[in-house]
Amino acid sequence: MHGIAATAIENSGGSLLSSSRHLLETHPGEGDDVIVRKLRRAAAENLAIGAPEAARRCLERALNEPPDEEDQAEVLYELACASLLTDPEATANQLRRAIDMDNGLSPDLRVEAVFRLSEVIAHSGDLSAAAALCLDESERAPEGPGRIRLLVAHLLYTALQRDEEDGPGRAERVRRLVAEVDPDSEVAHPVRALYAWDLTLRGGSAADALRAAEDALVDGRLPRGLGWTNTTWNFELPALLGLCFAYNDELARAEKLFSSAILEFEIAGWSGAHRGFAYFLMGYARLRRGFLPEAEDFLRRGLRIADRMGTGLPLTWNLVGALIDTLLARGRDHEAWEIAVKYRFLPPYHQTALLLPDVATIYGKLLISRGDYGMAVEVLAETGTRLDKRGWRSTVHAPWAGYLAVAMAHLDLPSARKNGEDAVARAMVSGSPSAIGTALRLAASVWEGVHAVELLQEAVGWLGRSPASFEHAHALVDLGAALVQVGRSLEAAEHLYQGMELAKHCGADGLEVRARNVLASAGLQPSRPPAPPKDALNPQEWEVARLAVRPLPPQRSAEELGIPLGIVKQRLAAVHRKLGTGPEGLADALGMPTDGPGQAG
Repeated sequence: MHGIAATAIENSGGSLLSSSRHLLETHPGEGDDVIVRKLRRAAAENLAIGAPEAARRCLERALNEPPDEEDQAEVLYELACASLLTDPEATANQLRRAIDMDNGLSPDLRVEAVFRLSEVIAHSGDLSAAAALCLDESERAPEGPGRIRLLVAHLLYTALQRDEEDGPGRAERVRRLVAEVDPDSEVAHPVRALYAWDLTLRGGSAADALRAAEDALVDGRLPRGLGWTNTTWNFELPALLGLCFAYNDELARAEKLFSSAILEFEIAGWSGAHRGFAYFLMGYARLRRGFLPEAEDFLRRGLRIADRMGTGLPLTWNLVGALIDTLLARGRDHEAWEIAVKYRFLPPYHQTALLLPDVATIYGKLLISRGDYGMAVEVLAETGTRLDKRGWRSTVHAPWAGYLAVAMAHLDLPSARKNGEDAVARAMVSGSPSAIGTALRLAASVWEGVHAVELLQEAVGWLGRSPASFEHAHALVDLGAALVQVGRSLEAAEHLYQGMELAKHCGADGLEVRARNVLASAGLQPSRPPAPPKDALNPQEWEVARLAVRPLPPQRSAEELGIPLGIVKQRLAAVHRKLGTGPEGLADALGMPTDGPGQAG
């Protein structure tokens, strides 16, 4: 009777989605190819509307029919794709069966199956096995887009491992691949995305890395085939593009990409690891921008998803690391340690975790907050050796050198100062304002007196050009405290008030309390003016922003507006903070054209 009902629905113009509910209840064993085809089409429609569980039921019933022998591998592959989001272990088994069948998959579909299998293996934590699988299959695949896909996946999973034997060699292979692929081919954009991320982690010019990231986009958008829910490429590639922007002070662009990920995963019904990873990405971007309560909220939402999926997953380590970093920034050191204990966030960490950002550096910061300087020095020095060996020198991804200086200061002050200088030199290579400003702030922490003031003044200047609000607040408070120490209390007051206000805006309660305490100890009133609106520029800030886009240097802007240079710099800092962008992205954020030097705005 269910079979009759299904036929009646179809004859009356009903959809396969409706009739499939009845086909699922019919008795299998007839080998009816018509039923198999209908169930496969119904599964495809269910996947298209974000109902993977319904698609899985249709394909399981189709297999039980059973399908013709030459179609069994394809149906197994389709079932694996439907189970990918809900049952990774079953997905892996089904894909292996489909790949191993004698009367199996076509060459193109075999590449798809291997690609999906590598994705499942990688997300379960075995990145080395995923990388090896893609490399082996690429050697037997014919020349063409399929082979490039497997090579890109191999290079991606190799790079995401905590340790790799030849990081510089892999980077060179990525560079050669970018040069070899046809720039107009469908594989060009994913290859460029991988290259942009590698440039970012190597710590070279931020401008070069951003240009490479732009080349991976089409008119500022993800190209066809590289979307968050598109199955042609791993969702890690658009994630890495977003991280390129986040690491290089284009946080507004990163947040736009990450918010689209959350939306697309929700629409597609991807409620597992994919959405958890999207929450991690958005939480990390909010942390970098200094919106700490929002960062904590996104990271805790992601962690709830990860907890449901099991223990020891790469996703969990990313979320826990970023959450600990956020809690430390908020001044909740004890709670950060409790999270570390609960999730066993201790060496040697997950050996194949997707370390974005580097969890060993975060653990070193956690040890510093507890006063365990000896262990912090050991962890951070080992981190630096490991990352330098693979050619990764980004001081945003892993600011280990600056924090090594902080920890070392309690054991060997001359060595600490050398480490601080090294951190600044590394950051200067990138030209990224937040990287340079943070490195200068950390370097200043191992000095006293006038030299500390000079380093912090420079740090405040750089961070004022970046969207990193918390780091800017931290540098302002540090500068105010350093000025108090050298007897310049009145000059310190303005920096302390600004830092306290910005700390309040960021949700950095511990930093706000510290600023109040320093003000009180200096005999100053620890009050604050009303906070400016965070999402809109006031008229004075618009004036400064308009001149910066022309572009005019701050001194010329000060002359044209008839105000002190220091006021111009303060207003520019507020502009960058509110818009979430550095100088390079200011025109786009304001929706204004960029004129040449000296031209009218």
